[in-house]
Amino acid sequence: MKRVLRTLSLAMALFMVLAMTACGGNNGGSSQPANNGGNGGGDTPAAWQFKNRIEIMIPAGEGGGLDTTLRKFSTYLEKELGTSITITNRSGGSGVTGFTWSHNSTNDGYAYQFTAPSAIIAAAQGNFDFDLMSELIPVSGLVMAEGMLFANPKVPFKTAQEMIDYAKANPEKISVAVDTPNGISGAIVTEFEQAAGIKFKWVTSESGEDTISVIAGDIDMTVNTWSDTGAYVESGDLIPIIVMADQRNPLYPDVPCTKELGYESTLGYYRVFTALQGTPQEAVDAFAAAVHKVATENTEWHEWLSANGMTNDYLWDAATLKETIQNTYDTAKELNS
Repeated sequence: MKRVLRTLSLAMALFMVLAMTACGGNNGGSSQPANNGGNGGGDTPAAWQFKNRIEIMIPAGEGGGLDTTLRKFSTYLEKELGTSITITNRSGGSGVTGFTWSHNSTNDGYAYQFTAPSAIIAAAQGNFDFDLMSELIPVSGLVMAEGMLFANPKVPFKTAQEMIDYAKANPEKISVAVDTPNGISGAIVTEFEQAAGIKFKWVTSESGEDTISVIAGDIDMTVNTWSDTGAYVESGDLIPIIVMADQRNPLYPDVPCTKELGYESTLGYYRVFTALQGTPQEAVDAFAAAVHKVATENTEWHEWLSANGMTNDYLWDAATLKETIQNTYDTAKELNS
């Protein structure tokens, strides 16, 4: 498993780094996502008009990065779509619980998902009771949240280099909370371990509980994002150690990035919109067009992104999102066979 995770993280990094140009965001069935021939960016007006309430499923609990990002964005998206949006949280199983719920729902143009890489990895590992990839429709990208390591202030290191030196002298002494060992957070940690030539002690912790455990001092570090964890840095409960990126982020300029230390370790958490088989293509196109219009034109959204260390650089169209999802799936599928 350790070798699989290590290889997976490197392979995922190859395609993810193509999209990332700066750490601030300058960055058993068919495996092909279905029904994705629409414009995905909406250069021309869509014929579909939303008349009913839209429901967006998040395969994670309330208060996390997916949840806070969508709840902020949906306040602007509702106005553009001309209808209300209900957000439904279905956490568990690295996305399996949520997408199974969506699979059993009515996908009539009013049901979408807002997801991250872990659900795709779970599909490749055969954790679903149905073929998610044959039903999945890429709609639009939105943002990428950088992976970061945060530590309890009382750990015996304060900087990234001190942490690396300590880890080399004390293999598996530093504990790190990982909520999805076989998902994206596990891949982020493994990629960094291999790049830096160190080994942490992994502690599996439920999403949301990992930060609490680090603040309490039960675990030394956690892998997370600034949007999820930055408030604890400002309160003094956590210290940022390193960001997995090519350049420092202007929001936290004192935090070194992996590239400046000579490490090719830049995995992050993409946050994207999908739909499932049965959704009319006209609805998919109209929804994607609205997402792109809000994301590119709404100044309040731009300000929120900047405050949370993200940009519009990952506002992928359907074709690019299809490729990203497929690459995630194919790599995980090959290594899991």
